[in-house]
Formats: sequence, structure tokens, C-alpha cells
Amino acid sequence: MAVATEPLDGSGPAAVEPPVWLATEARAVWTQLAPVTAPGTLTFATASAFALLCTAVATYAESDQLVQEAGMLIAEGQALVPNPALAIRGQADGTFARWAREFGLTPDSQPPPQTGPRSLRHLRET
Repeated sequence: MAVATEPLDGSGPAAVEPPVWLATEARAVWTQLAPVTAPGTLTFATASAFALLCTAVATYAESDQLVQEAGMLIAEGQALVPNPALAIRGQADGTFARWAREFGLTPDSQPPPQTGPRSLRHLRET
């Protein structure tokens, strides 16, 4: 169970602990990504969803390692077939992509950069 230890206002380190069931590899991902989530998105209520995101990253890394070691095609009898780790990697990629937006971890989920007032000078120079 996740436990809030301090406010999640972006002023300190991640305040929500990972669930006890989270695997070691996914915990490492949690430690890396929790501090860079969008303020207010990682809460006690969303900890399990964030754990799914972290598990997806760990699963992606493990399946990608299997693909790198064995190749995209593997021998099955006399034929070459797609490495089953490709499908696992693809599913993990999709899971990560869905949850990453929710936690502000993709470029399209980031707030636009702050800019100063726009100048109308280009309209006056004609």
C-alpha cells in the first residue's frame, strides 16, 4: 500500500511510496520517474496506476534485452518466427504510453513554455 509522507506540491522529493507488491526492477523505475511527474499527479489514490507505468518500463527493458540477445527472429523447428518478446515489448510500450500522459511524462502532456508578451512589431513594419 502506498503511503503519503509529505505534500505533493512539487516542493520536495516524491512523497508517495511504491506499493509493496512492486517488483525490484519496477521500484528502480519508480525512484527515477516519481520526482519528475507533473505536480499533483502522483498521489496515494494514483499510486497503483503509477506502479503499472513503472512495471511497463521494467517489462519493456527486460523484453528488449531478450530481443537484443536472441534477435527479432528465432528458430522454431526449420522456420524462423518472430521473437515472442517483441509482442511483450510492444504491449509494455503501449501501457507506458497510456499512463505516461496521465503523469505528465510525455512532451505533449507538458505545459507550454512561458513566453513574454508577443510583439506586434511585425504588423507595423509593412
